[in-house]
Amino acid sequence: MVYRQRCLLLQETELVLDNNAKGLVRLIKDQELSSFEVTEYFIGRIEAHNGSINAVIAERFEAAREEAQRADEMVKRGEPLGALHGLPMTIKDAYEVTGLTCEVGHLPFKGRVSDTDAVVVQRLRAAGAIILGKTNTPLHCADLQTYNAIHGTTNNPHDVARTPGGSSGGAAAALAAGMTPLEFGSDIGGSIRTPSHFCGLFGHKPTFDIIPQRGHVPPVHGALTSPALGVMGPLARSVEDLELAFDVTVGFERKPGSGLELALPASRVTSVRHLRVGIWLGDDYCPVDHEILAGIEQAAQALASQGAVVSEAKPDFSLAEHHETYLMHLAPIVGASFGPDAIALMERVARELGPEDKSHNAIQARGSLLPHRDWLLWNEIRAHMVAKWDAFFDDYDVLICPVTPTTAMPHDQDTPYGARRIWVNDEPRPYTDNVVWAGVATLCSLPSTAVPVGRHSDGLPFGLQVIGPEYGDRTTLAVASMLESLGYTAELASGFY
Repeated sequence: MVYRQRCLLLQETELVLDNNAKGLVRLIKDQELSSFEVTEYFIGRIEAHNGSINAVIAERFEAAREEAQRADEMVKRGEPLGALHGLPMTIKDAYEVTGLTCEVGHLPFKGRVSDTDAVVVQRLRAAGAIILGKTNTPLHCADLQTYNAIHGTTNNPHDVARTPGGSSGGAAAALAAGMTPLEFGSDIGGSIRTPSHFCGLFGHKPTFDIIPQRGHVPPVHGALTSPALGVMGPLARSVEDLELAFDVTVGFERKPGSGLELALPASRVTSVRHLRVGIWLGDDYCPVDHEILAGIEQAAQALASQGAVVSEAKPDFSLAEHHETYLMHLAPIVGASFGPDAIALMERVARELGPEDKSHNAIQARGSLLPHRDWLLWNEIRAHMVAKWDAFFDDYDVLICPVTPTTAMPHDQDTPYGARRIWVNDEPRPYTDNVVWAGVATLCSLPSTAVPVGRHSDGLPFGLQVIGPEYGDRTTLAVASMLESLGYTAELASGFY
C-alpha cells in the first residue's frame, strides 16, 4: 500500500520530469527511485495524456513492469548495470520490437507482430532500457506530418491543431508531452530533425550507416539491406541524453572475426573560444520565416559573444543544385515501393512537366524512374559536392542553418501531397520546401544535431541544425551542448506538462 501511494505521489509531482534520462538512470542505480516507480510514472503519463496527443500506438505495460522489477533486483544484488539501466522509454513504430506490431501505418501490415528486435532495440535493451511501447508514424514513414489509416493523427503537444512533424512525429510528441524520457527515430528527409524543431527538442541525425539499420521498416520486415541516405538516431530533452542514447547504439554490426570497428574522432573543439562557425542564413531558393532566421542568428551571435568566430558562409554550391541532386538520390529510394499505378503517375508527370521543369514534383517523378546508368552520373555530382563540403570544413568546424522554413504546420490531410502549401512570411510556398534544408546534411552523409533555440510569436518552438564533417558527430553534439549551456533551449520541450 505504501509503495502504491509513493507511485501515486510521483504522478502528482515533477520529481521524475525534473530529471532527464541520464539523471533518472543515476537515481535508479543509487536507489533514490526504483525502476518500477519510474516505469509506473511514465505509464501513468501515457494513460493520462495519450488520448489528446495520440502518440503511443502499441504498448507492453505489464511486461515493462516485470522488467522494471527485475532491474530493481539487479541493483539490490549489486550486479553490473548498463548505461540505461531500468530506464523506461518508447520507440518509433518503424523499429521491430519482439511481441509488438510493426505497421508503419500501412494497412497490409496491420496486426503484423514482430518476432525479433531491430539492432537498435537490441542495443538499447542490452544497455538496460525497458521498452514501454511504440510511437506513431506517417504511412511508410514518408511524410512530414504523422497520420495514417490504422492509428490516426498524432498532435503536437504545444498546439494540438498542429502536426508534431514526421516521420518521427509520434516519437517527438510523446517526448514533448512527458510520456517518455527518451526516444529513438530515423531520418532520411529530416524525420528526426523536423519533429525536434517542431516540438522544441534535441535530435541527432548521425553520419550515414554508423548505427545499424537492420530491423527498421521501411524497407520491409526482415530486410538485410538498407537504403542509402537513411539513418537511425535519438531524440531527447537534453544533449547529454542524445549522447547517452547515441553511445549505446553507435557502431558497425560486425561479422565475428571481421576486425571491423568504428572509432569516431573526438570533437574538434572543446571550448567555444576555439569554435569556427559558418552560418547559412536562408536562401531565395527556399525562403525561411524571418523570426526563425533572426532566432538562429541570435543563437550564433551568442556563441560569438563567448569567443567563437562566426561568419556567414556556405559550401561552394547553390541550394537549388544541391536540392536537385538530393532528390535524384532520394526519389529512387521512395519510388522503390511504388506499385504500377504510382509508377504510371510518375511517368505521366515526368512527360507532362518536361525536362526543363525544376519543381519538386517534376524532379521527384524523374528520380522515381531513374535508370541506374543515369543514377551513376548523379552520384558523380554528389561526389563533387562531398569534396566541396570537405573544403568548407577545412575553414569551419560546423555549419549552422535552418531545419525547415516554418514552425509546426496546421494539420493538412485532405490536400494531395504534391498540391499542399505552407505559408512563409505571408507567402504560399510548396509543402515540399520542408525537405530542402534537411537535405543539406543528408545527401553527403553528414551528421546534424537539431537544437531548440527559440519560441515564435505564434507560440511554437523552433530550432536550428548544427552540421559537421562526416564522422564528426561528436563535434555537432559538442556545439549543441554549447548552445544548450547558453540557455537558448530552456523550457521549450515543456509544451504540455
